[in-house]
Amino acid sequence: MRGGNHLAMKSLVRLVNEWEIQLLVLVSFTLQLFLFSVGSLRRRSSSVVLTVLLWLSYLGADLVAAYVLGLISRQEVSTHHLSFLWAPFLLIHLGGQDTITAFAIQDNNLWVRHLLNLVVQMSLTLYIFWKSFDGGPNMKLLSPSILLFVTGIIKYWERTWALWCGSLRNIRDSDPCLAPSETSIDTSSDPVFSALRSEKAMRHFFLASGAPLQPLAIGI
Repeated sequence: MRGGNHLAMKSLVRLVNEWEIQLLVLVSFTLQLFLFSVGSLRRRSSSVVLTVLLWLSYLGADLVAAYVLGLISRQEVSTHHLSFLWAPFLLIHLGGQDTITAFAIQDNNLWVRHLLNLVVQMSLTLYIFWKSFDGGPNMKLLSPSILLFVTGIIKYWERTWALWCGSLRNIRDSDPCLAPSETSIDTSSDPVFSALRSEKAMRHFFLASGAPLQPLAIGI
């Protein structure tokens, strides 16, 4: 009985090792499809379950795509010939979906981290290209891979640029009404401050002319 369980476990481990990249690419694609389909519903729905699922998918999508890219870079060229095509495909996944660029407004302030990730993941994809470029079957995938690579860079850069535009600091700097130099209180049109200034002016006038000054009574 123990021998049968041991053989079954070894077979399962070998199966997972052989299909690990394919399964994770499928998981990454499923997460992106879910974000694309449901990402816009969070503005019109107050469901806690939907919010939690979107939050987990938003965080997990980047983690899975980055992990698979690192996993592909460690594989041998002869193991997976489609790695030449999967790498830029995952770079597009890292660009995210237009329906949910950021889960919360605070995520926009992390645009610097996404910019660094763009440089790192782009370099990793180029390394996979260089490693897989053996002049064999991968030559047939060269043209679509280059097209996907350029698309992935544009998509990831578009996401980083959108986060930068939505950051609180950039919004404050771009709106003159929110600039620190413009945040001082304007009292010229306030009737309370105008009344106080007028009362002080009248006091100075009567004191200078020698007229008796009567206390000001305000009835409410």
